[in-house]
Amino acid sequence: MNRSQSPNIRSKKTPVNSGSRISSRKAGNAKQRYEHYLALAREKALSGDRIEAENYYQHAEHYFRSAAPIELAARETNV
Repeated sequence: MNRSQSPNIRSKKTPVNSGSRISSRKAGNAKQRYEHYLALAREKALSGDRIEAENYYQHAEHYFRSAAPIELAARETNV
């Protein structure tokens, strides 16, 4: 059996109607996304949904860590 006949090999075709991955996401820089997820986490925490709140806090932490080096570099260039 050659590679083209193997049932476990998937072709790497791109779907015809696939748009830009970025265009399907919400816009905003890392700091804005951090603030957005932090607000969602607080909202869920106040409503008593600890699981969703933790999920949003983890997302917020990701964007916080992403924004930190950018903000540090901006401060260094402004000094």
